[in-house]
Amino acid sequence: MLNMKSRIVRSLVIITAALGLGTGCGGTLEEQLEPTQELEVLAQEAEAEEPRKVEDLLGALDRTEGALHVVDTEQEIALAQLEAVKVADGTFQTKDPLTGELTKFRLVPYPISRWPFIWKICSNGQIVPNWVVCPTNIYSDPYTRIWKNSKCNRKIQSASWSACTNTSSGGSYNFQYREAWKCGVGTGYCVERRAVKTVRYNYDLAWCDPSIVTGITPVSYDFLCKP
Repeated sequence: MLNMKSRIVRSLVIITAALGLGTGCGGTLEEQLEPTQELEVLAQEAEAEEPRKVEDLLGALDRTEGALHVVDTEQEIALAQLEAVKVADGTFQTKDPLTGELTKFRLVPYPISRWPFIWKICSNGQIVPNWVVCPTNIYSDPYTRIWKNSKCNRKIQSASWSACTNTSSGGSYNFQYREAWKCGVGTGYCVERRAVKTVRYNYDLAWCDPSIVTGITPVSYDFLCKP
C-alpha cells in the first residue's frame, strides 16, 4: 500500500506525463497510464485504508472505566457521534448499535496541545492511552474509538454460513459469518467498536439440525462500525 506522500508524487508524475512533460521517449509504465484511470485507482486505495493515526483520533471511550477521553474543542462532536444522551450532571449514556450494550460515562477533555502525547501505538496497531498496558487481543481492548477524516466504508466480510461439520459424538457445528464493516478514509467521522465477527453454533444432532442448539459461541472479534 502506498503512503500518502508516494501517492502525491505518483499523481504528479501521471499528470506531468499527460501534459507532455515526460523526460524520454516512451517513458515509464506509470507515465503511459491515463491520468483519470490513475486517479480512480488512487481514490480506491485511499478508501481501503484505515485511519490509524493519533491525528485522526477524535476521542476514545473507555467502556470499563466509563470515561470518554476527548479533545476539549470536539466534545459536542464526540457526543453526537456516540449518539449519547445526558442522564445526570456530567454523566452521559450511549447505546452500542452493534450489540445493544449501554455504557455510562463522564467526559475527560484534553487541550489539543496535549492530545498527541497521551496516546501510544501498540505493536498490533491499536492506539491506547500511554498509561495503559497494550491489549493482547481485541476482546480485552475496552475502547470505542471515534475517528475524523473517516467513513464507515470498508466492508471486510459478507454475511454467510459455513458448511456443516458432523462430529464423532453425533452432534455437529457450523459458523455464522456476520456482515462486518470497518472505518476507512473519508471526509466525516466514524465510530469503531469491538464487536463479534464470527459465531460458532453447536448442535446436538447431525447435519446442523436447528431443533436442538447446544451452544452459541463468539470465536472472532474485530473493531467494527455500522454503515
